[in-house]
Amino acid sequence: MQQIAEENELLRNFVATSRDALWCIEYIEPVDLSAPESEIVRQLFENDCVWRMCNPAMARLYGLPDELDFNAQKVRFFFGRNPTNERFVRKLIASNFHVEAAASLDSDYAGRQVTMENDVRGHIEDGHLHRMMGAVRNLNPQISREQTLEQRLLMLTNILGVLPDPLIVVNAAGEIESVGPALGWQFGCNEDEVLGRPAKSLVPRWDEIAGMAASIGAGEPGLDVMLNISLAANRNLQCAAHITAFEDAGGTIKYVLLLRAPGEDQNVAAANDSMDDGRPTHSEG
Repeated sequence: MQQIAEENELLRNFVATSRDALWCIEYIEPVDLSAPESEIVRQLFENDCVWRMCNPAMARLYGLPDELDFNAQKVRFFFGRNPTNERFVRKLIASNFHVEAAASLDSDYAGRQVTMENDVRGHIEDGHLHRMMGAVRNLNPQISREQTLEQRLLMLTNILGVLPDPLIVVNAAGEIESVGPALGWQFGCNEDEVLGRPAKSLVPRWDEIAGMAASIGAGEPGLDVMLNISLAANRNLQCAAHITAFEDAGGTIKYVLLLRAPGEDQNVAAANDSMDDGRPTHSEG
């Protein structure tokens, strides 16, 4: 009995001092796992249950005031029935209550919905679930970061979509990995025809230019070169190119070629001169 008491105290200290949010739901009315799945789902949400041994990190994660004991709170307030949580418990049932990184949609103490990631283990005896326990992590910051990155990616995609100068991205293997829509507008190149092809099929001097571009560090000022673009029907077009480098998420250097056909600057200047007829512009009010 003394050994059991000592081990119990040791276990409680481990749980209490853990930085991970640890929880246990004990079913006063055990869940009958021999029932049809829909009935098991109903029991998981409706059978009488209580929190057991939830640690201070769990209380902090759900925003509980310091003076309150998380274990005394109602389970359904934080873990309610909704479509996400129904999918969560169905996943638990299918895995015999042994899952990693399963998502649930909980509520914090202020009533805000929070997407949580759960590692769960179940205690099952005689075909009944008596308790399930695990660790939980807040996914909202990660989701927010992902949404921000998606918005930035969409914005960059939209910017590239209206960029008037042709743009080519070449990877370290010398293959064309991405192109801007202007490559089709300006040079009549179909995107599907060039993606994945060797860069020298479009830029015959690529091997030479790649040697020059190797001196460019990611984020550093690029270099300007003149090159020929090999188009369909054996047509060649001389272009000015500004070459820069960037590092992708995997740490690989890739090169961006921004192309401009000779005389384009003069055409733009001429167009601007023809518009300057003395009338006030929009910016002048």
